Amino acid sequence: MKKWILLVGLSLGLVSIAQGAIVNVPADYGTIQTALDSAAQGDTVLVAPGTYVENIDFHGKQLVLASWFLTTRDTAYISQTVIDGNRDSSTVSIESVSQPGTILAGFSITNGLGTGDWPRVRGGGIHIKVAAPEIRHCYIYGNESVGNSNRGAGIYASSSNIVISNCRIFNNTSTSGSGITIGNGATGTRVDSCWISNNDGGEAILIAYSSQVTISRSYIVGNLHRGIRSFASNEALLINTTIADNAEEGLLVSGNLNGTDSTRIVNSIIYGNTPSYYMQNDTLVVATYSLIEDADTTVFFGAGCLDTIPMFAENYQLQEMSPAIDAGDPASDPDPDGTVSDMGAAYYFQDLTGIGGERNGLALTPQLFANYPNPFNPATTIAFELPQNSRVQLQIFNILGELVNTLVNGNRAAGSHSVRWDGTNLSGEQVSSGIYLYRLKTGERVQTRKMMLVK
Repeated sequence: MKKWILLVGLSLGLVSIAQGAIVNVPADYGTIQTALDSAAQGDTVLVAPGTYVENIDFHGKQLVLASWFLTTRDTAYISQTVIDGNRDSSTVSIESVSQPGTILAGFSITNGLGTGDWPRVRGGGIHIKVAAPEIRHCYIYGNESVGNSNRGAGIYASSSNIVISNCRIFNNTSTSGSGITIGNGATGTRVDSCWISNNDGGEAILIAYSSQVTISRSYIVGNLHRGIRSFASNEALLINTTIADNAEEGLLVSGNLNGTDSTRIVNSIIYGNTPSYYMQNDTLVVATYSLIEDADTTVFFGAGCLDTIPMFAENYQLQEMSPAIDAGDPASDPDPDGTVSDMGAAYYFQDLTGIGGERNGLALTPQLFANYPNPFNPATTIAFELPQNSRVQLQIFNILGELVNTLVNGNRAAGSHSVRWDGTNLSGEQVSSGIYLYRLKTGERVQTRKMMLVK
């Protein structure tokens, strides 16, 4: 049964309330799949803690599927809410979702079994094809892919503009791309603020036949083979990422296609791998303001690069005297304390709770999240997170850049916030259907996202 309830966003003494359509598991439906089947486009399926042994499929619907982490921001619910694929097939399948706004958040995804019989390749933990979901704050572990061309045991991503953020991806096994496989035209896919470790097979991240893939603010460490392989892909970007202590190459770039292959490395650390890197001769690789072991005599070793010891502390943070501190590109975004960016991911990773580290669970830079539902009618919720008390301006603009409404304009406490927009302008009148932009401004930092109102 679908219900309208209040979503509560907690933020260190401040409570924001928004309204939305919710299907509850197990209160309304005993399984996640029956809840997904009954939900309408744009609904949220909210799952209580527990272990759910099932293989779930979104069946082409644009939905939000989340644990109680979504409403509380309590990371404990991630490990307490488990989807177990029972080695029957992919644990989660998101395919043929034509509209943006699909989100999977706050789960442990485990025991999935993918198949690798080309061309019917499937991921083990999460399989994504012809869809552009956001995978947030998930632990993805203990999944496997088998077959003649198996890959993507943790996540198999084969469509454009997928976002994988704040995830822990570990102990997955396949022949290649054991943590994440990004391939077959996955243009614009982003991996941000993730911890990827102890995956077994080929490389932890495989980027293949895709363009404009970005790996940012992430740790690729302690995997049993390579860290990252970029194969026949164009305009890959590694920024503020740490690739360390992998058993084979930290970074392998190969498979140049007609001179178009290119990889940029900025503000990153590649150190302690065996060996540190391998760049095929005809690939186009440029590194700037990065620390790369044994690379000071190479062609790609560019402006601001260092070949030295990074001085890691616990969990690959940087010691106070590390040469990588304040050594990033002066033109890139500064660190949250206003200083020049550090090299590596040490200053950025959001919540190392539960597995391999302790942090306070708050973002270290302001974060503007995708609204939900999207598309929407008549209202939608916009969520954002602040690392510290800040002056905030959250505004709505039309596609021409004209101001439509101001939702927040004032000081807000550190933590998570959510605001409901009911599709009205500054005068309280309903606006017409169309694409709108919502912009979060905190100090000098500005973030903008799109949403669609459909009437």
